[in-house]
Amino acid sequence: MSPFFLHILLFQYIIIKVVILDKKILEKYLDQKLNITIFEELDSTNNYLKKVGSKGEKENHLVIALSQTGGRGRMGRSFYSPNGTGIYSSLLLHPEFSAEKSLFLTVMAAVSVAETVMNYNKNDVKIKWVNDIYIDSKKVCGILTEGAINSDKSLDYAVVGIGINVVVPENGFPEDIKNIATSIFQGNTEENIKEKIVAEVVNRFFKMYNGVDTDFVKRYKEYSYLTGKEINIISGETTRPATVIGITDDCHLLVKNESGELEEISSGDVSVRLK
Repeated sequence: MSPFFLHILLFQYIIIKVVILDKKILEKYLDQKLNITIFEELDSTNNYLKKVGSKGEKENHLVIALSQTGGRGRMGRSFYSPNGTGIYSSLLLHPEFSAEKSLFLTVMAAVSVAETVMNYNKNDVKIKWVNDIYIDSKKVCGILTEGAINSDKSLDYAVVGIGINVVVPENGFPEDIKNIATSIFQGNTEENIKEKIVAEVVNRFFKMYNGVDTDFVKRYKEYSYLTGKEINIISGETTRPATVIGITDDCHLLVKNESGELEEISSGDVSVRLK
């Protein structure tokens, strides 16, 4: 075999390794036309769209990164985003409702991911209020909704970020998350799997967002990971125990506190109490 032919094979191999999400294939699976931008690497897909959103760009911009150097979750936590193993994406939206209703964007995204994951992994798929998707009690996806508020308390724009672990990293998950993180697939995957997953999540989301699918809150409640569990409610430096009763129609967490009173939690962080 000539050195020239070997060089061509090597070049083809490199291209295959780098180009792991094809825009044209993705567009084929989508139900509607979107402005799609794919990056090999970004600090954060949410950060990118917040910058363009603040400049008045129209909605339906989908940004995908093959890796993130500064992936973020709620409460300022980092989101592990290595190259080649996950889907790190964000959608720019201009919702016509108040900032108080922005929680429903997270709910729509969570249900969209949970139902998509169920198509590929038949294990126990749940949503941990408010924004994490679990498979068998391990996190497979995190969602972060951010935006800007107008003076009339309406949303100027919103960015819905979705990070999904598709396959296990080559050397496994880092030590600090290996016991709490998982992926949709543990082994080989089918062809164009990332394009299919992105498209299914986005298609499901827009059916809810556009009012075609209206019973997503009911399904969000059914996927609840926390219902019936004893938790700690974390607010700043304060932690207090409670038992989760369920999810309200406003997608708040309904708990029974130490005094036996019912209480709705609309923001903040919670963790499951270890027995």
